[in-house]
Amino acid sequence: MCHAKPVTRVCGACCKTRLSGYNPGTLCVPCQRALFGQQNPAALDDRDDPATWVWDTGPMRDALARLDFPAVLVIYRSTARLSRRELGERTGLSESTIWRFEAGERQGIYDIRQLLQFADSVQMPRPALLPVILGQPRALDDLVADSAASLAAHAGGAGHD
Repeated sequence: MCHAKPVTRVCGACCKTRLSGYNPGTLCVPCQRALFGQQNPAALDDRDDPATWVWDTGPMRDALARLDFPAVLVIYRSTARLSRRELGERTGLSESTIWRFEAGERQGIYDIRQLLQFADSVQMPRPALLPVILGQPRALDDLVADSAASLAAHAGGAGHD
């Protein structure tokens, strides 16, 4: 008799931590804490505007910066508490397509028009795409800090003419 080797499940957000057999979800405990630890419980139950806050979390910014579309889908679905079917209805993708993305059988979205269509369908703020474009998880913070420093330096030098 042949016994099948159990499949090792890995966290869909960080793609590193092995999930326990006791964890029925797709996220490890540290990623769950990073996503849900500071959120208002009332916001988690708001089905009209699900997970709009998720785009500014560490796990999501990391997934976007490394162009890990499967992790982006897993994180978004987990925070919005959507099934693959519900996400498919929202984005226009089939349930099986979402499953293939999450399983790594399909590559991510590399056409900018498709990426923007996906972002709009899940109410992703456009500035949240900066980690994708710049490849840095804290791209928006860095951009704002650089802009503020540049404005301060320019304002400081303007009065000395």
